[in-house]
Amino acid sequence: MKKDYYKILEVPRTAKAEDIKKAYRKLAMQCHPDRNPGNEGWANAKFKEVNEAFAVLGDPDKRKKYDRFGTAEGIDLGSVYSNPFTRGTVEDLMKDFGKAGLRFDFIGNLFGGGFTRNARSCGGGRRRGMGFQGRPGEWHDLSDMFGGRKRSQPVRYELTISSEEARIGTRKVLSRRGKRLEVAVPPSVKSGSVVRLGGALQVTDGCPGDILITIKVEERSEAKA
Repeated sequence: MKKDYYKILEVPRTAKAEDIKKAYRKLAMQCHPDRNPGNEGWANAKFKEVNEAFAVLGDPDKRKKYDRFGTAEGIDLGSVYSNPFTRGTVEDLMKDFGKAGLRFDFIGNLFGGGFTRNARSCGGGRRRGMGFQGRPGEWHDLSDMFGGRKRSQPVRYELTISSEEARIGTRKVLSRRGKRLEVAVPPSVKSGSVVRLGGALQVTDGCPGDILITIKVEERSEAKA
């Protein structure tokens, strides 16, 4: 069946290029698997569909053909990154993920090797546009995140906080291999809860992987009579 890419991106057929870019980033953030716990299957499928729609509507030539013929054959999802019309928007989306503490590794699994090859064909290293900053000082390499390197096993830490910090939430700084990462502990956290720093090993160790922080809440000591 023919897909209505305008409907998928929730924009009218008269939408301007900038409106299509904004809609893509908004929907991609909404359907990120981390934001849909327990419903990851739907999130992955929706994320893939949204990227497919942007691969067509984000490219002026493909959009013209789609508008004329109502279909777009042979879509390569990897072209979302390699295409100069859409690549910058995808990089902005990756920055959005980094700022929100969302992981990136699932993208390589969804798009497959084609995405990795297309990403690599755009050049290598920071100077040629292969990477992006998730947060200031945190540089990520797209070829690693999208399947270019085997993902490492998660690294685990234990963080002890006071009962008051557990009640209202807190922020702590983790230091690993000379790199500093901020750990945001949500309010009402319980002992044994795990805070995941998605993709943090890319920052500290230079390889894809997460850092898992197990929270330990100090028990209040009762005052002695």
